[in-house]
Amino acid sequence: METHVSSKGQITLPVMARKKLGLKTGDVLHVSLVGEDKVVLEKRAGAKVNSQKALEIIRETAGAWKEMQETGEAFTRRLRKEDQKRLEALGLE
Repeated sequence: METHVSSKGQITLPVMARKKLGLKTGDVLHVSLVGEDKVVLEKRAGAKVNSQKALEIIRETAGAWKEMQETGEAFTRRLRKEDQKRLEALGLE
């Protein structure tokens, strides 16, 4: 099997390889370099579970901020001040 590297550095895995490994959209591959001229791609076990968990969290928290009165900028400023106070209390600032 052969594939080509695109101008963006992307490759397309041949259908046969994707089917044999059971790869689907969103699956995570680990890239390893072996020697000076070999790249090994391995399917990460459990990666799909993590993406499913992330989707659950997004669904459960959707709309949680809609009642927020302060702007994103004010909220960020407040969080930074609180972080600064914690750092000072720990003697890190």
